[in-house]
Amino acid sequence: RARVRVPRRRAMAPSGDAKEMAQDGPTVFMVAQGVIFLRRSKDPSAEPTFRCKRAVGTMICTTGRQWTGPSGGVWAEVDEARCPAESGWVAVQGPGFPVSGPMLVTSRPGEDGDAYQDIRIRWCKDPPIFECVMPMTATVGDLVKAFCSQTGLSPKETIFTKGLPGKAPNGTGARLPMDYTSPKDVLFNHMTIREASITDTLNLVYVGHFDEDYRPRV
Repeated sequence: RARVRVPRRRAMAPSGDAKEMAQDGPTVFMVAQGVIFLRRSKDPSAEPTFRCKRAVGTMICTTGRQWTGPSGGVWAEVDEARCPAESGWVAVQGPGFPVSGPMLVTSRPGEDGDAYQDIRIRWCKDPPIFECVMPMTATVGDLVKAFCSQTGLSPKETIFTKGLPGKAPNGTGARLPMDYTSPKDVLFNHMTIREASITDTLNLVYVGHFDEDYRPRV
């Protein structure tokens, strides 16, 4: 478990200011990006902050109390009776963390049905090198940012596709270069996750130097 270096702030009583402490928030979250940030204290503003790996989709139960820090980060109080493996306060979303997008998402479905989608991305072959849960209303551009924040790859060099090119007509069984990917299988940054209609593991097309740039951070 790694500690995250963040600026120290004046400690605040857990009851907090009305603008900073909220009640009746969600009580069950899912891990969205394979990592969580914990403050193992009754006081959500108390240091240190621990970075811990957790499988995508892991459920974390909370009490419904949420605290918003001075920089805008949202923290939820862990319900230790229902979630004994964790303690203290867990970060939900906000600035100041080495990930892009929320670390946790509520497990309750939205008004339009399934609100989130589990997404896996592979490089050349299985197993996938990245997995996350994304809101259906998020864009492919949001997915690119989340992916690159945890892999060290450049967003400008990153393209996702739903399918692979066909096989070469010379009978060798080798696939054609990625340039031959069908246009309907290429995902564009402006698309929403819902519009992308993702049904299988996505393929990474990286036009930079993958071996030099790939630096997984989770």
